[in-house]
Amino acid sequence: MGGLYMVNKELNCYFEIIGLLYSCNHFDLMTNDSWKHAALEHGIDSTALLNKFGALQKKYVNAFKKNMSFVPGGDFDFFFGDEDPEFLYLFQIVCANHLEWFENDLQGVTEDTIALAFTNELSEDKGPTNVLPTEQLIALLQSTRYSSNVCWKLMLLLQEPKKKISFLNSLIKQNIPAYNQAITAVQKSLNNLLSEFSSGNYLSQKIAENIPITPTLIYPAIELIDSDAAYIGLFTKDIYKLIDKSKNTQKAILPILKALSDKSKFDILHSLLIAPKYNLELAEELDLTAATVSHHMNVLLSNKLVDIEKKEGRVYYTLSKNTLNDLIEQLSTIFRL
Repeated sequence: MGGLYMVNKELNCYFEIIGLLYSCNHFDLMTNDSWKHAALEHGIDSTALLNKFGALQKKYVNAFKKNMSFVPGGDFDFFFGDEDPEFLYLFQIVCANHLEWFENDLQGVTEDTIALAFTNELSEDKGPTNVLPTEQLIALLQSTRYSSNVCWKLMLLLQEPKKKISFLNSLIKQNIPAYNQAITAVQKSLNNLLSEFSSGNYLSQKIAENIPITPTLIYPAIELIDSDAAYIGLFTKDIYKLIDKSKNTQKAILPILKALSDKSKFDILHSLLIAPKYNLELAEELDLTAATVSHHMNVLLSNKLVDIEKKEGRVYYTLSKNTLNDLIEQLSTIFRL
């Protein structure tokens, strides 16, 4: 990892609790679909990703869920009801960047202070220094990439920002014991991940220097980055390895695809699908010379598309079904079928 980064070695408990509350309200989405989304986004196998990394996240969420405290409906649904986490990520980053709201129970924090924190997050130049009038706020929201649903929810939040954040503050405080239980459940694995975090690679190359980078376990395969902070999943280093493996796999299958693109080699493989054959059988069946068949076989053998077995004093060629099955699976992963 290059650059001058300020790397935290601890989780941000407020960031994690907000994510845990959302995950418990959308359990299947966060423990399965999030891995599939990460795999799709980076061109890697979702099954391998889920099997390798999903168990720890699931254990973390389950431990929190057993002890969590919340009342469904009302403001809880406002913050955590949407299946699309777009609004969640936005307010989660803003809240995590303003720890004083939660550590001091909003003492001395005004409506305008909270409103400005959100409008500054929306503004690319972090420009507003005063609360925007409604028309300018609407114009700012329309200039962002956010969906109409997120813009609508932001408008509602900014109508009574202190009330909304006070509710969130209370909810987080109620669930600190549940969070501590969740951390205890994964402590050993978490310690190992945190110790290696600063030496890892990150999926994005857009992290500016001199901004704090905080690890996250609740979103272990993604990164949330703004101009003030970055929250990076603890498994991004491992996902980088899978991406490199996927790229190597793509390079490895190109010679196989090239071999399959040759009609004679393809015909040989199709013939061997029916039954094993020796050189002269293939030459006669496909109207090729024995020397030509031998040439094709050298290519097919080097790509592990055929195997050989000796029987009755002859060398028989057999189809390597494992290689073809692996090829089909790799192509399905690469092209996300």
